[in-house]
Amino acid sequence: MTAPVRSETPTPSPVADVVDVLTSEAWVERKAARFGDGSKVVRREVLPGGGIVLAVARELPDGAPGFLTRLLPRDGRVVQTDEWAPDDGSGTRTGTWRVELAGAPARLGGTLRVEPDGAGSTYVVAGETKVSVPLVGGKAESFIADMVARLGRTEGELLRSVLAQPGSS
Repeated sequence: MTAPVRSETPTPSPVADVVDVLTSEAWVERKAARFGDGSKVVRREVLPGGGIVLAVARELPDGAPGFLTRLLPRDGRVVQTDEWAPDDGSGTRTGTWRVELAGAPARLGGTLRVEPDGAGSTYVVAGETKVSVPLVGGKAESFIADMVARLGRTEGELLRSVLAQPGSS
């Protein structure tokens, strides 16, 4: 079984500006400062054709229940890799995301999309969590999905704040 993950962040900014922020090292630094999660760029690469890979290591948030802490990485860090496809001229940018939890029987991942929406755009993160542990897997999936959704909302607030600043990208 899996648990779905979804967050949507409407912005007043065009698609290109949103993607520029989301794929910048400055975005990672802003998240580290705002959330105190030790976010650090592991890898940032512009691919042939204009795609972008951004891998970020961060600390897991506090507050995981006891049954879940036994399943999480011992060092408390995860790596999230976002891979954005090149701009195909459609007006929408798409990509994928995945979270690596070293040694944990879990996987998280899905799709990224920034699409035009009126005078601005909407950033959509969708995916699922899967925890392969009998008895507690479903409960762990639900907890992780809720945690990812909350993180999506707080990152969305930060994204809107950054985009509201002149010269943000």
